[in-house]
Amino acid sequence: MSHYHQLTAFDRGRIEVLLREGLSMRSIAKEIGRSASTISREIARCVG
Repeated sequence: MSHYHQLTAFDRGRIEVLLREGLSMRSIAKEIGRSASTISREIARCVG
């Protein structure tokens, strides 16, 4: 059984807003309760 949870549309929206506000990936991760690597992968997926 997996312990992973997909990011919700709400989480993705928060990542976008927080990035525009200039927060670091680590700060965003703390803000939404996810790992910095999750945030990094999500940003790379959306940009790339």
